[in-house]
Amino acid sequence: MTKPRVGVVGTGWWAGTAHLPALAAHPGADLTAICEPKADRAREVAARFGVRHVFVDLADLLAAEVVDGLVIATPHTTHHALARAALEAGVHVLVEKPLTTSAAEAFDLVDLAESRGLQLTVGYTYHHTPAAAFVRDAVREEIGDLVCVAAQFNSATQTLFGGGDDPGEPDVPHPMTYADPARSGGGQGHTQVTHLMGAVIWTTGREVEEVFCYQDDRGLPVDLVDVMAFRFAGGGLGTVTSTGTAVDGQPPRHRIHYDGTRGTVFHDLATGAATLVRAGGQRVECPPPSEGPAYPVGAPVRAFAELLAGRGTNRAPGDLAAATVAFLDAAYRSAASGRAERVPHRGDANH
Repeated sequence: MTKPRVGVVGTGWWAGTAHLPALAAHPGADLTAICEPKADRAREVAARFGVRHVFVDLADLLAAEVVDGLVIATPHTTHHALARAALEAGVHVLVEKPLTTSAAEAFDLVDLAESRGLQLTVGYTYHHTPAAAFVRDAVREEIGDLVCVAAQFNSATQTLFGGGDDPGEPDVPHPMTYADPARSGGGQGHTQVTHLMGAVIWTTGREVEEVFCYQDDRGLPVDLVDVMAFRFAGGGLGTVTSTGTAVDGQPPRHRIHYDGTRGTVFHDLATGAATLVRAGGQRVECPPPSEGPAYPVGAPVRAFAELLAGRGTNRAPGDLAAATVAFLDAAYRSAASGRAERVPHRGDANH
């Protein structure tokens, strides 16, 4: 297919400000359908972006056979059921991160997509930057054996995770989508740590064997501060720190350091820059992008359309996203149990 037909399930903040505008403007995609249970919202969004087919139920959309691919941009805990229905109908799927909120559900989607010969990809925006490609090559080819990874992500999510009444404006984040564990599955971990570990696992191509996690909700209904220590399968250690307590004027800290036996890589996700330091001190720089944002919000759906058209590769494949979910699954269990927890792997007999 040269111009795949793509639909979007969910028309909330992120779909309305990232996915839908990018698809509508992309010459390589035909934005054909919207699925949104709030009929008035669905019609308004369809009119705004020139979408022909409007549905309030996913089953009706799938039965109409008007899409080749679907973007799932709904609350975290709904991802599995919606993505599974699409895959069972023979439709390729991009799921907004996190892929799911449990390892078993994530592995189920990967298995199903592979069995049907379908593409499953995840909305990890940082993967679609020049710095991400530079870092991946440097970590895999330049720094020798991976010894240690240190990752940090701060953000101002405290108000969002505090809950309260949702605003009337749909194109802004709705606190109850994130503050209600029944919808979000968790707080800083599923919303922000997923960025870091999604990048680490995609960059290294390595799964994590075991993780110990401390969490602090600071009186909120979901975790706000996460500190994790982990061990890679096959050797190498890592740490993750993430807090949602950033204040106005505080510079973002979204960064990952990879230390190897022959060098180090510094990845600044916030600026889109990276540096390789080889043994002996030689530095190789990947500067921030000269054009376009460091966080290209429309890139995942454009890449999804190109993937379906046969013009691109899967930059955020389901199997690596599932390994990220498995890491978070074990981290949340560790925070509850007070001990290190084994990270489930897709090859386990009872995943």
